[in-house]
Amino acid sequence: MVLPVNLDQYVHVGKVTKPHGIRGEVKILAFSGEPETFKIYTTLILVDKKEQFSEEIVLKCRSQGRFAVVALKGVITRNQAEELAGFQVWVAESYLPVLDDSEFYWRDAMGSRVITRDGQLIGTLMNLFDAGGTDMMVVQTDHGEVLIPGRAEFIVDLSDSGLVVDLPPGLLEMNDKE
Repeated sequence: MVLPVNLDQYVHVGKVTKPHGIRGEVKILAFSGEPETFKIYTTLILVDKKEQFSEEIVLKCRSQGRFAVVALKGVITRNQAEELAGFQVWVAESYLPVLDDSEFYWRDAMGSRVITRDGQLIGTLMNLFDAGGTDMMVVQTDHGEVLIPGRAEFIVDLSDSGLVVDLPPGLLEMNDKE
């Protein structure tokens, strides 16, 4: 079923990588690194390369390393599962847990100004990636991109002013190419 979905109300949580077994299960790479979270989802939105959306009902799920192995209603053969490889996986925002006042989701910080505790503008948060155990923030500055570890001890707050950071001396200078 193709749906007209407004993705503003959904969260990009993974990608179907390949089929698993012969009974139509698919392996989904969990972007959070916590595939067990897929066990709470009853419905997934799958998006293909042509940006066509389909709503899929989850019948069962289990974790396997960094992946969730998921059985979807109506997908009962390996061939059907193979057709889903590469699809992006989204879930309704309502699945996300409510956060404390001091917490935020990275997606809410994207595009924010990154500033130091004393108000110095560093740049704009453009991307985030897993650098093998530590999230790295990609910050666009006037002089190019800088990488800042997305570690709790460096992040002070996310407010209307931007993402406030408290960095150790020399961290920004390590990114200078001059």
